[in-house]
Formats: sequence, structure tokens, C-alpha cells
Amino acid sequence: MNSIKCSFIGLGKMGRELCARIGRAGFRTLAYDISPDASKFAEENYENVTYSELASAVKNSDVVFSCLPNSNHVREIVDTLLKQKGTLVNVQYWVDTTSGNPGESQRIASDLKSQDVIFLDCAVSGGPAGAIAGTLTAMVGGDKVAFSEVENIISSFAKNIVHLGPSGAGHAVKAVNNTLLAANICSVSEGLIVLKKYGIPLDVALKAISTSSGRSWVTQQRMPEHVLTRGFDYGFSLGLLSKDVDTCMEMLQETSVAAPSLKVTREVIQVAKNILGEESDHLEIVKIIEDWSGEKIE
Repeated sequence: MNSIKCSFIGLGKMGRELCARIGRAGFRTLAYDISPDASKFAEENYENVTYSELASAVKNSDVVFSCLPNSNHVREIVDTLLKQKGTLVNVQYWVDTTSGNPGESQRIASDLKSQDVIFLDCAVSGGPAGAIAGTLTAMVGGDKVAFSEVENIISSFAKNIVHLGPSGAGHAVKAVNNTLLAANICSVSEGLIVLKKYGIPLDVALKAISTSSGRSWVTQQRMPEHVLTRGFDYGFSLGLLSKDVDTCMEMLQETSVAAPSLKVTREVIQVAKNILGEESDHLEIVKIIEDWSGEKIE
């Protein structure tokens, strides 16, 4: 058993799997979620994980992990704890695996620093399956020395761990990454529909593309495994993708970058979200493009 004590805040689809991996790696972990059932499930099913209320979990932790829908939720938790004197006294590091907003992450880092807590934004990519397997990519921003102190815990759920720079850098890269993902889903969908109209079997076309210069994770994995099968079951919601794309749009505005293709991608995402709803799988964007073309990608 490792002597470092952790807490984990947020036990949704991704959070619960990250929490499980940390516990399985030998770190005693106190689990908190707004849903008591989620916390109790974690205690009953994961090694070295114990249910706890928020304040108690944090007060008895060296390292706090969070995985919440967005940075506003992280801000609410942090503000609540800052108001409770002594709650953060034992915490050395806060690792936020939320796909967050880089600007808000910088502000949170500043507020926690006043309590001698070092905040690291640690966005992850690879979906629930990657979390279960411990093969995620972790994109980390914050103090490099602090990063080296918690890298061994992060490695319990991430295979590829990259320190990218100061606070906000991890969340900035994740927002751009997911916007590129969205653009790729749209462009690959359009390309496959053209090929289908030419009578070319799409599974065969994807095999060729996926070993050629037009390849991407969308052509290699998401299209063949989740779209051609008509499963649309990757496990990452359209609402969360849309949130990350909106974060990227804020970054473009702040830096005065034109980026017309990414802005068009955002328009397609908004149409898809309005029609399909936020809880739809992000790959269901394909269905909107199919409707426009009168063809199905199958």
C-alpha cells in the first residue's frame, strides 16, 4: 500500500474508471460524488477506495483528483472548500482531469496557491475504454516539479503523459485536440459518402486510407468500430465535445486567429447538438451529414 493518500471528486463515466485505477495501483483513495450511490458503488467495487463526504475526503488527502463536467463545477467545489477553514490543510496537489477551460484553470490554480496547494490541469484522452485499460494520454499543465511528484499516480491510468507548460496548458491542448477530432469526424464522413456514391465498399476504403497519408484515429478506430457497425457507442457525449469546441472558439477569439475551417466545424457541431441532444454519442454527428447527403455510412 502506498503511503500517499488520495481523494477523487466526480465519479461519472470517466471519473469512476480513473478512481478505480488509482486505487488498484495501491493508493488509498477517498471517493466523493454528488450522487451517494456512485460513491458507495466505488467503495464496494474498487480496491483501496472508500466512500467519503467532500470535506472529509479532502481534509484527509495529500493529493486531490477531480473529474467533473466542466471548469465551472471545479470552481464551485474549490470555492466551497476555500470557505471551510482547514479543509485544505493537508493537501499538497490538486490534479484536475476535467476537460476544462484554460483561463478558469489558471484562476483556480492562483486561488489554490494561496492555500499552498499546487494545481495541475491534467486533461485525458482515450475514452472510458482507455481509462479501464490504463492507456490514456494525459495532457498536463502546471508546475513541472509538482508534476514529477504526482506523475507516478497519473501513470496508474495514463500510458502517454506529456507535461505541456504552465497552468492551463493541458486544458488548452485538450480543447484544440477535441476540436480537431470534431473537424476530422466531419471531413471523414463527407469523404466516405463520396466514396460510397462511387460504389466503393467503405470498410475496404478505410483499410486503404488508414495506411495512407489521410489516416487518423477517426479512420483507424472510430469509423470502423463505432460507425460502420451503426453502434455509435464510443461513450463520449456530443454535449461534452461541444463544450470543448466552444472552449477552442474562445481561445481563437482571445488570440485573434481566423481559423475558418474550425469555425465551420463548430457550426456543424451546434446543428448536431440541437437536433440530436447533448446526451447523444459524439459520433452521431455522422447522422447529420448522412441526412444532408441522403447516404448512410455503413
